[in-house]
Amino acid sequence: MLATPSMAMAQEQSGDQETRTTRGLDEIIVTAQKRSERLQDVPIAISAFDEAKLIETGFDEISDLTQLVPGMQFGNFGPVAFVALRGISYENTTAAGDPGVALHLDGVYIGRPVATLFSAFDTERTEVLRGPQGTLYGRNATGGSVNVITKKPSDEFEGSFEVTAGNYDWFRERAMINVPLSDSIRARITGFKDDRDGFTRNAFPGGTRANGIDNWGLRGHIDIDLTSNFNILLSANYVNVGGTGSQPEVREPFPAAGTAIPGFGAGAFGNNVNDLRPFNESKNVRELVDNDLLLLSSTMTWDFGDISIKSVTAYGESSFFSRQDSDSSPVDIVELNLVEDASQFSQELQVASNNGGDFDWIVGLYYFNEDAFRSSRFLGPQFDATVAMFPNLNFGVDLGGDVSTESYAAFGQFTWRFTETLSLTAGGRITRDTRSGVNDITLRAVNPNFPPVIVMLPSSIKSTEPTGRVTLDWKAADDILIYATAARGYKSGGINQQSASANRTFKPEFVDSYEMGIKSQLFDRLLQVNLAGFYNEYNDLQFQVFGFAGPEAANAGQAHAYGFEVEWVAAPSDFLTIDGSFSYLNTAYDELLFSVGGNTLVDLSGNELSRAPEFTFAMGATVGGSLGGGMGDLKLRGDVSYQDSAFFTPFNRPEDRTSSYTNVNLRLLWSSEDETYNAQFFVTNLFDTEQEGNLLRGVGFVDEPGGGGQEFVTYRAPRQYGVTVGFKF
Repeated sequence: MLATPSMAMAQEQSGDQETRTTRGLDEIIVTAQKRSERLQDVPIAISAFDEAKLIETGFDEISDLTQLVPGMQFGNFGPVAFVALRGISYENTTAAGDPGVALHLDGVYIGRPVATLFSAFDTERTEVLRGPQGTLYGRNATGGSVNVITKKPSDEFEGSFEVTAGNYDWFRERAMINVPLSDSIRARITGFKDDRDGFTRNAFPGGTRANGIDNWGLRGHIDIDLTSNFNILLSANYVNVGGTGSQPEVREPFPAAGTAIPGFGAGAFGNNVNDLRPFNESKNVRELVDNDLLLLSSTMTWDFGDISIKSVTAYGESSFFSRQDSDSSPVDIVELNLVEDASQFSQELQVASNNGGDFDWIVGLYYFNEDAFRSSRFLGPQFDATVAMFPNLNFGVDLGGDVSTESYAAFGQFTWRFTETLSLTAGGRITRDTRSGVNDITLRAVNPNFPPVIVMLPSSIKSTEPTGRVTLDWKAADDILIYATAARGYKSGGINQQSASANRTFKPEFVDSYEMGIKSQLFDRLLQVNLAGFYNEYNDLQFQVFGFAGPEAANAGQAHAYGFEVEWVAAPSDFLTIDGSFSYLNTAYDELLFSVGGNTLVDLSGNELSRAPEFTFAMGATVGGSLGGGMGDLKLRGDVSYQDSAFFTPFNRPEDRTSSYTNVNLRLLWSSEDETYNAQFFVTNLFDTEQEGNLLRGVGFVDEPGGGGQEFVTYRAPRQYGVTVGFKF
């Protein structure tokens, strides 16, 4: 999807918008295949949104795309976040695993899931590629890829400033300035500051509210034309994420005084004052997050006429600290402190044809290196008082260690145009991944008579795997494209960084995907409809469980998913645009035996995959236009989205299932006739629907039916409203 009434064409290098005079819906130019192409000409299931669409719908962060992309899911746990597409979601929150949906910022792969928190301000375009992207986006893209393209420097001196104020004492400032430094050098700098109180109440006397934010960031681009055919783009992104953060609530807290659990002292927990309603908690520990994200990149492009060469070099650092009260009791029994520091370096070299003939090709080399350290300390200083079998021990537990990842790849993709209407695309990639690390398990006693007990468990895993795709596409008419694709995707294996078990490593994940699709523009381009049907077979599908020591990953034997997706946009008049999407998804584990409690095996075959709702539906409409008389333009945008119920875990227990929900957003947008001034009023989650956004099971102290420990729940944001005013120069 997708188009807007401005007929904007997003260009990768300049970021300029070129207006076409063709009647009907807009064209969006995407770079999903590492070259500029019309969205409707690319035989891939893509949801693409230009700047106008992102502003209309209030796009602020990656999670907002779930309102627009069919079947897309988003969840977060503390300072990390993860995306699901077509039922593929891997929620490993450690540094020793990888997400199933790859994130790219301006062509750079981001290894850590905390990078989803990068600001979306001044974004030119987003592209969501659904299905395995095992050739051009080969690294860990079994579910798909999310590509965010920010606006680059232009030749015009311009700037903007806007302020947003809303409920929960929300106040945000954003600014941008673009300066042509010379005929061949241009610079663009953006910045933001974002503050908001938490919307989760804390019943503990003097306790702080959760889900508050205190974020700020800067982005800079310098675009240099060294010669007429040689360009360098230097980019820097920095974000600091603070406040109390998106902390989970403890749905099943430790019990009140007088209730005994086997092995624990009766009445040791004190009186639990937790209110189990959403956005209510009782935590005596001051929770907080402190995340720093830095990404530096250099993109060099040589244009030799028929051939172009591109080099993308990037270095990134991420660090986060999170403190969580994991017992929701008035004493420090389980306090979780997470620390992670990671650095990554990547280099990609692309050589591509540039003649627009009957044979297109692109080949390249890729290198990625990441070093990460993670430590999680849990069990608070008052834990000893609760354990009758270990009086006066008074200890904490540190889990974590160092992990190093190195990846090499070579890839190529080739397109033959047999006729003006029939084309064949074939591509392949070979990837060599190596991951090694040491699991550190430390018991730290407060009593100096008890020295720390340290256990170090080294682990490593290597793999060399081919991936690729073959696509046949046929232009049935000028505005109708039919395609069929067979593709193979691969995601590297990893290490259970917080595990003391024998299964400290898990194997790579594979997917074989078969897809057919139609892309069409009808009625003189007044209606655009794109459809895609798919069948995916998974081998060694990675999934996660959450036990006493934290998250652990394992491999399912086999699983499958099939379904279809529809996206549409229509412009019945100059004053009305309607768009929407629908998805159907059926998933199941074909073979999954899971070990619980030593030698006990639980057969989960037939269960649904996590984060795989059967149905999703979204519809939006923009109505309005010029007010006349120099009064500017006024538009009303409304969005309705529906998501079917889904399970958060592969165990498919009733308590692990989220109910279906409907969300409604409204936005009133005004801009002056010359677009110098703008304002908008917005409300999200209009009916204040309370809905789980994520669920994990943690420390298994609670004696609940079926076991599995406590439930940690994060909720989707409640109703928020506010106003934004801004100006441009």
